[in-house]
Amino acid sequence: MVWGDWNPTARDDNKETMVKKYSREINFDNVPNFRDLGGLRARGGRSVVRRRVFRSSEFSNMTRNDYDRLTKEIRLAAVIDLRSAEERERQGIGLLSETGIKFHNISFLTDGGNKNADEKRFTEFPGMGEFYVYLVKNKWFGQRIVEALEIIAAPENHPLVFHCAVGKDRTGLLAAFLLSALGVADKDVIEDYALSGPPMQIIIKRLNSKPETAGFVTRIPAYFWGAAPESMDLLLATLKKDYGSTVGYLKENGADSSLVKRLEKALLV
Repeated sequence: MVWGDWNPTARDDNKETMVKKYSREINFDNVPNFRDLGGLRARGGRSVVRRRVFRSSEFSNMTRNDYDRLTKEIRLAAVIDLRSAEERERQGIGLLSETGIKFHNISFLTDGGNKNADEKRFTEFPGMGEFYVYLVKNKWFGQRIVEALEIIAAPENHPLVFHCAVGKDRTGLLAAFLLSALGVADKDVIEDYALSGPPMQIIIKRLNSKPETAGFVTRIPAYFWGAAPESMDLLLATLKKDYGSTVGYLKENGADSSLVKRLEKALLV
């Protein structure tokens, strides 16, 4: 991972410089699908600030070097874990358990997140896009999206990372809602989502290497292991058709009228 001359102690007074200089994709030893959501163009010609909010897969396999990067270079302040309680117990949080980082657990599933539920869930939909639409149509899901965005809107939680198991679906949905609420163009939201496709090969290899998960990859539909742009396109189109916009969806699900403005203040330059 190349950090250049990034100063992890730099805060708002250096946000313009941070927008211009650093790669969004960050390579760790054993934390795949980790990237910065900063650098994307947003509402009013502004940009999402670098090194404030990140998205990732889970951290159970992280190395000591990964730990040092997260705690000493990024100086992570908070984590939003989108997994279920069963998943957290089964997968763990790795070396992050040694830190004083604030952990917020907001499950984006209601069926326990166990392996049997995973295998059943994805046989009920023709593609990931349809699964995403099914999720957002549930009132409980909308409320949890708002809950997560409230945490992201608070500057004292930055730098922050949110993650699920592989960092593609639940994480991808929260990233899409966040970026869209900030006025990032649909094509850029979709492109960010699609970046999760290649890291799936690393995750598949890891799953296949463990006896307890070796058969899991072949028991669920192949489409699950991709990040097809049309899946996110379907979600965004549905939000516009049914709610007018992403912001309209958030209001429909109880978001405070100040939420988007607070997100903009915390994350746009």
